[in-house]
Amino acid sequence: MRRTPRLQVLVVTGDGGGIRRLGVPRWAAHAALAVAVVGAAGNVALAVDYVSVRREHGALVATRDRLAAQAQAFAPIERRLADVRAEMLTWDELHAAIWRPLGAAQRAAGVGGPPAMAATKSAGIPDALDLLLTHVRAESQRLRALARVTRETGSVLAALPSKWPLRGAINSGFGPRPSPWTGAPEFHAGVDLAARPGTPVSAPAPGTVRSAGAAAGYGIAVVVDHGHGIESRYGHLQSVSVARGQRVERGQQLGLSGNTGRSTAPHLHYEVLVDGRAVDPRRLARD
Repeated sequence: MRRTPRLQVLVVTGDGGGIRRLGVPRWAAHAALAVAVVGAAGNVALAVDYVSVRREHGALVATRDRLAAQAQAFAPIERRLADVRAEMLTWDELHAAIWRPLGAAQRAAGVGGPPAMAATKSAGIPDALDLLLTHVRAESQRLRALARVTRETGSVLAALPSKWPLRGAINSGFGPRPSPWTGAPEFHAGVDLAARPGTPVSAPAPGTVRSAGAAAGYGIAVVVDHGHGIESRYGHLQSVSVARGQRVERGQQLGLSGNTGRSTAPHLHYEVLVDGRAVDPRRLARD
């Protein structure tokens, strides 16, 4: 059969009363078909893209809502972080107050909070938490250093005679005074506490009895070694209740007050020595 070079297209009017015949080249028909196919494919692709965009839009909306909810939840956390940050900034003053009586020279080197603490005011929560963690770790180092110092000084503080051996008025204080016998100036190495004969005398701090018995000028006396170079002496006793080498605790009775030795009247002569040098007991006694 012979192939027709053109395609015949019949066009029918709306009322069906007329019919027109049109001849269309085959290449034009093929081109129209190709355009229709490409258009249909494009429409399908657009539909797929539209569905994908709608899905992504929904995900973005959900993410936005979730972030908004998280931001609302983080607001009180940020306020708490600010409170913690403000509290931590007071630690330096507190440490200075603790270290001051202990001596700044004993402070461990290389400890302290990071200077970037103030920057957490504008940092995000993760950065703020990192800085707070750094500061807490530094604070742990400072506390460990303080614990070492308190362990070292704690035994010294415990050895200090911080209590009076008995309750009584001070008849004669520590330091220069006129001699009760000659009136000439002399140095009084302790304090004289008014006490009736037989008044119990107690140890003001734990220690070991170094001597108990007669002592030149002191009459019957007791000397207690509290350790760390700290000693206490009790003179003019009527009797002693301890023996040399005996361990005594704070508040334990050492003897009874009296009027023995170089004494003008019943009283207790009380001395505190640090490394062999007499110090004023009033500077150590708290009660």
